[in-house]
Amino acid sequence: MGHDDYWVAISREGQLLGGGFFVTSSYVLTSTACLPGLRTREPLDLHTARGLPLRAMVYELAEDVGLALVSVLPDPEADCSAPQADNAVKGDEWLAPYRPGPARTLLCGTVDAVVPDRRDGGGRPMCVIELAGDPPPGSCEEYAGGPVERRTEGQDPAVIGILLDSDASGRLSDTGREALAAGALSSAFEVFEKLSAEYLVGLLGQGIPGASGAEADSAFTVPPTAPRRTEEASEAFETGRFMIREMNALAAENPLLARDMRPYYMRLANEVCDEAFRKVYGEPDDD
Repeated sequence: MGHDDYWVAISREGQLLGGGFFVTSSYVLTSTACLPGLRTREPLDLHTARGLPLRAMVYELAEDVGLALVSVLPDPEADCSAPQADNAVKGDEWLAPYRPGPARTLLCGTVDAVVPDRRDGGGRPMCVIELAGDPPPGSCEEYAGGPVERRTEGQDPAVIGILLDSDASGRLSDTGREALAAGALSSAFEVFEKLSAEYLVGLLGQGIPGASGAEADSAFTVPPTAPRRTEEASEAFETGRFMIREMNALAAENPLLARDMRPYYMRLANEVCDEAFRKVYGEPDDD
């Protein structure tokens, strides 16, 4: 991870709305409950774990599964690499690192069940991670949108899901009752095209996006780049393309690996994009 933690606090006009977390260097995942009444392209303020402010806007809303994607303007002073992602299994210990204030309790517990196909009526399917923990679900509303990490002893920490608000968890429950639950990170990759393995891998083949790419998606102005820095950034993408080819070959040799490769494609694409941004914008202490 970077020097900043990967989770953020989301606010608008000085009012705290909820939590979220980087899933790529340009996008933050959160809950629609954290963006009440907001529409796409409306501005937001983010603050990293150490308080660094970032400019952002609502990019896409997926009301049927209670998830939202926020586009973030890159900042050379921010070092917010996305975390390692993985799948949850029953019995995993979990921790929610985002909390709505320093005096608030950290949520933690164990994974009670992983249900692969839940729907809100005719909505898209969502893999729901049912969570057991203390305090009770009713007191966890302000934590919605934050990441849920696996903290099982003997395994590396990894993000397994996004904490759902009580309304979304109730709509995605087979009983209709509100419960403490998270949406699996793998489902978010399927809901949002910008997080799909195909799109992230495609970035590695496109090099540095021009005005019709990054600028159109984010609606932010990107400063012109010196030719030398652009060339160095392109070298980072070439390295990423080589690794992608090797990963594809590995998956082709063993099809059983293919279904579990998506988090690694995401991690690689994010690392390559981070390196490219560093080449383009320079390190925070560069002259």
